[in-house]
Amino acid sequence: MRVVADSHALVWYAQGSPRLSAIAAEALRTAEAGDGVVVSMATLVDLWYVSQTTRAVSAEQLTEIRDMIETSPAIELFPMDMAVTNAFTSIDRELLRDPWDRFIVATARVLAVPLVTRDGAIQRSELVATIW
Repeated sequence: MRVVADSHALVWYAQGSPRLSAIAAEALRTAEAGDGVVVSMATLVDLWYVSQTTRAVSAEQLTEIRDMIETSPAIELFPMDMAVTNAFTSIDRELLRDPWDRFIVATARVLAVPLVTRDGAIQRSELVATIW
């Protein structure tokens, strides 16, 4: 199994937080042991932005997440390349207004894999299969 992890899912997975649903945690563990967990470059940019503005993610947490991505062979950092950009621009802005969510969804669409997310707007959009 291969999945894309959104920002909340990635943070809570890295922390071992109970805020991550049991189903989402199992999907991420299975993916990490199998075909891998994909993290969009947009997720790192989003988390950096959050660490600078709302402080919902600390600089230390961001460093831990970056270290996890760099050291785990089962976690792939996926670029915001032309295919992702094309998928991003094809998403109706009325469905997803947040640009970071759009990039993360676009990544899952390009890879044709499910997205681990609790985001209600993403789930309601039905643009990709979601796990939560």
